[in-house]
Amino acid sequence: MDLLRTLKELLLYAGVDKAEFDALTASIREENRVLLKMFSQIAGIFFFMLSIVSTLSNGFATVNSSTYLACGLVMLMIMLCTYYIVPKYPVLVMTLVYLFEIVLYLFSIRISMLHAEMPAVSAVVFLLVTPLLFYDRPVKLSALIAVDVAVFCGLALYFKKPEIAETDIWNMVTFGVVAVAIAIFIMRIKIRALVQSGRIEYMSRTDLLTGLNNRNHFENQLKQYPEMCWSNLICVYIDVNGLHEINNMQGHPAGDRMLREVAATMQEYFGLEHTYRIGGDEFVAFQMDVHPDKICDDIGRMNQDLADKGYHVSFGTAVCVKEQDSFDMREIVKEAENSMFLAKREFYSHSENNRRSR
Repeated sequence: MDLLRTLKELLLYAGVDKAEFDALTASIREENRVLLKMFSQIAGIFFFMLSIVSTLSNGFATVNSSTYLACGLVMLMIMLCTYYIVPKYPVLVMTLVYLFEIVLYLFSIRISMLHAEMPAVSAVVFLLVTPLLFYDRPVKLSALIAVDVAVFCGLALYFKKPEIAETDIWNMVTFGVVAVAIAIFIMRIKIRALVQSGRIEYMSRTDLLTGLNNRNHFENQLKQYPEMCWSNLICVYIDVNGLHEINNMQGHPAGDRMLREVAATMQEYFGLEHTYRIGGDEFVAFQMDVHPDKICDDIGRMNQDLADKGYHVSFGTAVCVKEQDSFDMREIVKEAENSMFLAKREFYSHSENNRRSR
């Protein structure tokens, strides 16, 4: 049973567990998009150059010119899709990856059959190299390799002389097994490296106590917000009241629970992607293209939810209406922070909330 479980994880998830592999979905798509953009450009140039050379020559490659041209046009279409379609519909990247791989396989088979009197070399080369170009489940790579070998063997029996077909089939089956083994091994290394990279990235951008984005990620993302909104951007600045006193009177575990509760409530109302813990008891959230009245309502409900748990926070907001491509994000955050300080001063102006309870 352990062997079957290990084999299943190796074929389906490249040796990591299912949860880790599923968490890599977005990363795998992005990695494949970048690789596909690069490889489709290289392949397109390669095929168009071969098409031009073969057209001008009168030798061996002349009969291949139409094949080169067709492959070049497909690669051009794939490249354009990676620039203009995949960014909007990232789920399509794997479809384009499979199309790219299938074109390479069909190209190698086509060349081999056009020159049926010669042993197939290109088919073996593409069989070994193609599965290594992208990120995918090993079982899918193995299936593509098996289909390629089966199609080649069937066509070789039909188009090639028996003695050449026998050699080609033997080579394709043998190197097909080698290609599967190499693909599984390399994919295991690549996926594990991606997992490790994801862990490092998570640590670099996540506040480990609350699970929110940390100050480092806040600083990195801040300049991008002007391009992420269409009509307006709202900054919500939150400061937790009484953290120092809770730490002194009840201990740091109680203060940590307070911060986690505030963070969880913020995530509930503002989501995770644009919510940050930027200091010990300070939090910032951004909302794009949302009516300010909705933010006020959310803040009111959030404040009540926290009050029901015995916690108090001070809120400040700043609204920027987008009239140009860029605006000063630090000024917006500062305005929201100043608004928060006014709310905090108002909170402690009441005798029941004096600074002895802070």
